[in-house]
Amino acid sequence: MILGNIIGKTSTREFNFSVKHEINKFDYVQIMFKDKYVLSQILEIEKGHETIAKCNIIGYRENNKLKQLLNPLEPGSEVLKADDGFIKEVLDLREDKNSAFVGNLQRYDQLKVYLDLNKLLTKHVSILAKSGSGKSYVSGVLVEEILEKDIPILIIDPHGEYSSLQEKNDDEKLLNYGLKPKDYRNKVRIYSPNITDNPECIPLKLSNYDLSSQEILHILPTKLSNVQLGLLYNSLKEINRIDFNQLILELELEENPAKYSLINIIKYLEKLNLFSDAPTSLQELIMPGKCSIINLKGVEQELQEVVVYKLVKDLFEERKKVNIPPFFLILEESHNYLPERSFGEAKSSRILRQCASEGRKFGLGMCVISQRPSRLDKSVISQCSTQIILKVTNPNDLRAIANSVEGLTYESEKEIMNLSVGSALITGIAELPLFVDIRPRMTKHGGEAVDMLSISNNINEESRGELLNVIKQKISKRDLELLGEDVNRKLIPCLYIQSDESNLLVNLNSGRLINNLETGDGKDIIKKIELSPQQKKVFNSALILKEFTAAELFSKSGVQFSEVYDIINILINKGYFIQEGNKYKLSSIFNLDFKEFNVYNKPDFHKVEGERLEKKFNSYDIINFLNNFIKIKNSKECWLEVYD
Repeated sequence: MILGNIIGKTSTREFNFSVKHEINKFDYVQIMFKDKYVLSQILEIEKGHETIAKCNIIGYRENNKLKQLLNPLEPGSEVLKADDGFIKEVLDLREDKNSAFVGNLQRYDQLKVYLDLNKLLTKHVSILAKSGSGKSYVSGVLVEEILEKDIPILIIDPHGEYSSLQEKNDDEKLLNYGLKPKDYRNKVRIYSPNITDNPECIPLKLSNYDLSSQEILHILPTKLSNVQLGLLYNSLKEINRIDFNQLILELELEENPAKYSLINIIKYLEKLNLFSDAPTSLQELIMPGKCSIINLKGVEQELQEVVVYKLVKDLFEERKKVNIPPFFLILEESHNYLPERSFGEAKSSRILRQCASEGRKFGLGMCVISQRPSRLDKSVISQCSTQIILKVTNPNDLRAIANSVEGLTYESEKEIMNLSVGSALITGIAELPLFVDIRPRMTKHGGEAVDMLSISNNINEESRGELLNVIKQKISKRDLELLGEDVNRKLIPCLYIQSDESNLLVNLNSGRLINNLETGDGKDIIKKIELSPQQKKVFNSALILKEFTAAELFSKSGVQFSEVYDIINILINKGYFIQEGNKYKLSSIFNLDFKEFNVYNKPDFHKVEGERLEKKFNSYDIINFLNNFIKIKNSKECWLEVYD
């Protein structure tokens, strides 16, 4: 179709044409020039006495290379609507074994856009957008494509959004893109230094092996005086391998009073419980075909920086030694870990800059994701050969993008403010930026904002009833009914307990420590609640002593000696104590490994209905009892959803 004719002055980069048929901004057109068609793109349309379209020239492909014009187009030449096949050829939108499908060319639903994974994984990529514009969604698409190629991925996830890679997406739009729902639960492992708030995660421990004095100084929360520096260096001379307890002992031997504040700082590091003689294996984190997510939800910002610094540094060193395979690092909220120098330095800044500048030599690719481009290190943005830019409206952020991104035209820069959610401007594929409609994810998106209205007002079949803090079953009542099963929902009152080592769930109806979330059943250990006050005193003392005589119980419990023997016999009959000669000890039911009862599901608020079982046990009694075995950090009452 002839859209019009070229008018006015032309150059090797741009031209105008008089419009005769309906066109849209950013449409592609083709013009015959010296027996070859040349591809151009409409960047602006103006209406007056006549409609004028302003175009930028992209070029033509020859010998599989994009060629630029050396002579301007002829005025009066016919401007044609570009054929899909010609657009695909010139922009090189070809699929191959090393490409990643990210979406369709905007307004060209038949033209799929592929990113070159070789380029992504060696020359870095940035994803920039304002909050809520789809940054995490796009990165999820990239993760899916990279996992399909069995490339190892490490994701720094400050908000716990990426666990949804383990769940399928039920979006019907997938069919329009030739895709099917998929989950990567067999390829994803989630770690966290804070398993109290993230009980579903594997504990992350960093290595204290060869932790140098310089590294210790770098991760400390405060600067040291010269005197403190001298004390620290002097103490470290006596230690071959960093052990914070040993370091504190060495400092205590010093006579200088400056040691006390330094000891408090070292104790801070020790309490973080982050460094270990048995750290998480780096070979376990970086495995072909696997995605390791570092969930930093609930971790203080300063500690997040320490985790990122130490983890990335160790991985980079291992990659240099070829001890781990090449991998791709995704850094969410990267402005927090790699800020522009004018906004200060993060503890992780130096190593991340080094990875950005040297990583490609060693097979370490980076993806930096930020909602504040103006606060992100400009040198790192400029080193990213591929830029995925979604909607940005902040003037400072727009200016930062314009100054850092190569190939961004003035017209494209203005259009960034008008991008709709789900659309992105991608540079690094062709000479000009491409506007792309991002494809749906095959996995569920985990970065949505919490919809408080839907939580309170949702009235679908699975969300009727009262809003309760509940642990829901992974398979819904509706799914069971579709399988032909007749089920009733019951709600069991529970106490959710968080400790340093495990998260436990106690059935407040039966008093059992739950080890089966599907039925709410478990081990019957909460027996102390049935005891009289005097019996509880004796039992408390026995919990501390483990093995004891009657005289030792009398001394420890403060109960009259005449009563101790009677209480011991009662507790033997109840199965609490076992007699061995003249000594007694606790029954084996109290020799528990609480890790066997670890619960990986957290309660959350849902609207549910069903039969509520009676609460028969007091939470405070259970907490006091379990405190004899574990150190409880937090607890809250909730409900467990079960079907029968």
